[in-house]
Amino acid sequence: MTDPRHSLRDRLRIRLHRVLREGRLGPLPLAPLTWAARADSDQWQALAACRGLVHQAFAARPLAPQVCADLWDRGAFHPSAGRKPFFSPADRELENSSHHYGHDVQLKRHAGLPLIGPPLPWLLEHGLKVSRTATFESPRPWTRGYLCMGERRATWLEERFGLPAVPIGPWIAYARPLLEAAEIQRLRERLGPTLLVVLAHSWDQVERRMDARACIEAVADAARGGGYRSVIWLRHWKDPELTELPPEWIVACNGHRSNPWFLDAMRTLVELSDGLASNAFGTHLGYGVALGLRLHWIAVEAEQDLSALGGDKAEEEAAEWAERQRLSAALGQALALPQGEASAAVRVLLDPYWGFGRVREGASLRQLLRDPPDPTS
Repeated sequence: MTDPRHSLRDRLRIRLHRVLREGRLGPLPLAPLTWAARADSDQWQALAACRGLVHQAFAARPLAPQVCADLWDRGAFHPSAGRKPFFSPADRELENSSHHYGHDVQLKRHAGLPLIGPPLPWLLEHGLKVSRTATFESPRPWTRGYLCMGERRATWLEERFGLPAVPIGPWIAYARPLLEAAEIQRLRERLGPTLLVVLAHSWDQVERRMDARACIEAVADAARGGGYRSVIWLRHWKDPELTELPPEWIVACNGHRSNPWFLDAMRTLVELSDGLASNAFGTHLGYGVALGLRLHWIAVEAEQDLSALGGDKAEEEAAEWAERQRLSAALGQALALPQGEASAAVRVLLDPYWGFGRVREGASLRQLLRDPPDPTS
């Protein structure tokens, strides 16, 4: 997906850079190699700039982990509000969406591969889809296959596109906390039992609304009933800031989806918490279960407005929403069971979508990324 604000010269530069990284032109004179090194340096600078933004947010005391949603593009930070919904300034991968939440960074880091280097021949499914027809990205000519979280999604992708689809477990497993273990422990002692709140949010042209006051009251009830001393309210970067939140609650934000350290920020919040409260069957549920959080269902229904979408895409999202509603009801029933039974039932319900047992060790992931299966064999 190309931002129209990039000039033709910029687009040609990006395309040539990708060819140079892949080594498809053979030995080259010094000038192009120097240019490619400078372009790589720009990408390293972008990673470092965003890392500084995230570090500043999470290093503040008292804890106020609100990452700015500005994007680092061409040597400076720019507001993200005026950009296309799925814009990413990064040039690490061939597919723009591979940069969402820093998935490419987390995988390459876990595998011990350079964060800036030859692009991966994979499409990275950067979130959760629970219906058969829902799609992130369709195959491109260079696509060797898909990486996704759970076995059910992998099966659907292979059936639909005829390409290998490999489940590798919840993305949060490949993230690393932004704070040292000792600092996380100090914060946990200071915060006491902590409830992380992640509610339904709007995205792109899909708008979701809910009764904010009812959500706040339901979270407060869950915090009291669960014996939590602190509450971390995680705000999506596009959500309006709520002025009616209790002043002692901690407001967090992981920044724009193109923040390459987004998932590291998410993992930090999860590791600071003991429970997770939500009213949405979203990616965060599996992340919480994967890292041992206790789930709490907030029974405040979100309404979804698809009027900005048209035709087939609106039908696709309506079907996805209906399936999420069905799964939400099933999750509520599972959580109503006695505590020991509830934990097992929730894991069984979520496992086909998150693939908890599919997480790969570094060497195994490195081999997969370097030597993907041949879809023609």
